[in-house]
Amino acid sequence: MTNNKNEEPLILQHHNNKGLRKSMNNNHIKNKEKIEQIIQLLATEVSHLDTSEHNHGLLSGIAGHLLFLYQAHQWNADWVDEAVFSQKLEQLQEGLAEQTFELSNGLAGQAWLLEYLNQADKEDYDAELLEDVDQLFSDALAHDPWPGEIESVLGLAGYSPYAARRALYSDQTALWKVIVRGLQSTATRLDKGHIAWSQPSNSVYRLNKDVTDEPEYNLGLAHGVPGIIAALLPALAIDELKAHVSELLQGSCDWLLAQQNTDTERSCYGTCVPSESHGSRLGWCYGDLTIALTLARVGHAIDRPSYVEKALEIALHTTKRDAESGQINDAGLCHGFAGMVTIYQLLNQVMPHPALASAMQTWLDYTVEQFEKRGIEAMYCFDGREQKYVVDYGFLMGYSGIGLALLGVLNDDTSWTDCLLMA
Repeated sequence: MTNNKNEEPLILQHHNNKGLRKSMNNNHIKNKEKIEQIIQLLATEVSHLDTSEHNHGLLSGIAGHLLFLYQAHQWNADWVDEAVFSQKLEQLQEGLAEQTFELSNGLAGQAWLLEYLNQADKEDYDAELLEDVDQLFSDALAHDPWPGEIESVLGLAGYSPYAARRALYSDQTALWKVIVRGLQSTATRLDKGHIAWSQPSNSVYRLNKDVTDEPEYNLGLAHGVPGIIAALLPALAIDELKAHVSELLQGSCDWLLAQQNTDTERSCYGTCVPSESHGSRLGWCYGDLTIALTLARVGHAIDRPSYVEKALEIALHTTKRDAESGQINDAGLCHGFAGMVTIYQLLNQVMPHPALASAMQTWLDYTVEQFEKRGIEAMYCFDGREQKYVVDYGFLMGYSGIGLALLGVLNDDTSWTDCLLMA
């Protein structure tokens, strides 16, 4: 699973032609130089971080740093020292055997990153690089019924990004069978053909830990039913699973649509069912934005225009909200203002609409304004437990993800968002 240490860094050396990456007409981008200034600053900060004692994960560790640094190098090779990139990549590869398996800090996320880099150079693609990981996951996940977490950060849904990306270049039928079987085994079949997934009674993500013997249906992309729907979506590409996965997707999307608030003045969805609170934030983790994105993607995939129509209605409703009503306290991808840029960009890709394009620009302007007011501190992560702002270099909450969001505006490349179940 490692490249020859005498070779140049995996992938990076093949893509330092800035002209190729800048061939698109992006001169019209507002505040382009300021955006580049922010990205360069973030790349410098992430590059200089001593990661000798750092976790290797995708969401908060070295794998996420590498994803950002790779993309930054593609835009401007002067921003990232290839020797630094190589050292961090070598550190990641040398530690693979010691990792746990989940998406967040484990092998599922790190192997996704390696496959992402591997695919970036199609001419030198190494088909055998991760074959042992394919088998490792197929064996480790082969439980029926599935006994553990079902959501995406620590659970079964979190293996979907790896399987989907690997399936672009290799047959992943065996791994997809295991993932789909596990998710099917934990599904709850309800009236009207509805299908949902209740948070396991012992889940660390169960919101009501006082009552664990009753169903709790989480409505967040990170930890709930929308995330499982998004995780199943790529399995439609597996011929022998297509009919079964289509049924799961339709039943769960119909259920999800039925959970919309009757009073949508604040938000269309809450955070879980049942709940006395019917509000939710703007973000990747929870809320209307990624519910709309998931419904739209499924609607296109299984030819259900009604899902897309409803998704657009929900997405447009979110454009009326600001940082205060959206509970946006920082910049990160998870639930911050730079994350809003990426999500609206994705929404406008799947459902082109002037209001969605305008919302993307509004949050981009907001990001630049915050930087102009507070400098690098505007990119700090808000620690809710400590009630203070802290430096975070990570992909989900910190500098790396913010940089990727801004790069996505410049290069129109959001392909990396599949690791967050958004593409």
